[in-house]
Amino acid sequence: LEYISSLLGICHDSIPPYMMRMNNTDDRYQGETFYNELMMIVAYTFANDNMANYPPSTNTMLYRTCQLFMNDNISSTQKLQIFLKHIPTNNQEKSLFDPTNTLRGSVKSAENCFNLSSQLPSGNNATITSGDWSGVGTAHNGQMWDFQTCTLLIEHIGFSSKSMFPQRSWTLPWLNHHCQTRFGVKPDPFLLVHKWKFTSKDLSNTQHASRILFTNGLKDGWSVGGIQHNLSDSVLALNFESGAHHSDLSAFGPSDDDTPDIQRGFLQIESILTLWLEEKRLNSTRNHVGREAIADFTSIS
Repeated sequence: LEYISSLLGICHDSIPPYMMRMNNTDDRYQGETFYNELMMIVAYTFANDNMANYPPSTNTMLYRTCQLFMNDNISSTQKLQIFLKHIPTNNQEKSLFDPTNTLRGSVKSAENCFNLSSQLPSGNNATITSGDWSGVGTAHNGQMWDFQTCTLLIEHIGFSSKSMFPQRSWTLPWLNHHCQTRFGVKPDPFLLVHKWKFTSKDLSNTQHASRILFTNGLKDGWSVGGIQHNLSDSVLALNFESGAHHSDLSAFGPSDDDTPDIQRGFLQIESILTLWLEEKRLNSTRNHVGREAIADFTSIS
């Protein structure tokens, strides 16, 4: 692993102990664990870049990263060196690189190598592959999200043979073992669904749900699991072709930086929420007047 990590610009002394444990059968390093964790970093970094791919342009990190990995003039090892160099550590901001000039100053020196342990969440028995395979984050934030995805918010995410990443199957037994080792808990994938009646059938029932607005940025990978069509007169869905993750939740929109569909979306959202608030206000006023009338009638009687 020391040789491989040096090729990739990874600080050898930053490799977590669980990746360095000896294999009892052939007395060699568990290279498979190192490989899986390195590929997990690549995959969840792509996932985060995908969520942030807004407004879509040639200046986003996703575009630049894709250009890097599509560059046939550099080796796979060099691509990983460059890729890891631009992953932020210790709360640093992510830096952009120029995919047309990726080799200049790209390889980390021994003094500026990539700290693999910086990708770990806090807490006991922490691993880079955690409850959410799109990434739980690092440090205390990562620990909190790892716990969340080990209890109620189960993320069934894996890498199939059709994926751009090496195949790796997610299983509930794996998650059970991870969560027991990390937190001493057992995931309950269906608890919130049952408690909140969060199914299309129940959400379509106006006795169970009303005045809910689902928005989907279709460039966000999470949109494939979103509700993308109206389920009733007041359980609605808006889809944005150019939107990514939370593109419609900016405190500054609509702005000139927003794409036309997001600009229209801000106005649609404002119109829908204004209508619902006005409906609630009128209902509240009627109920208040009704209660006053009953009180007056009772006092006269």
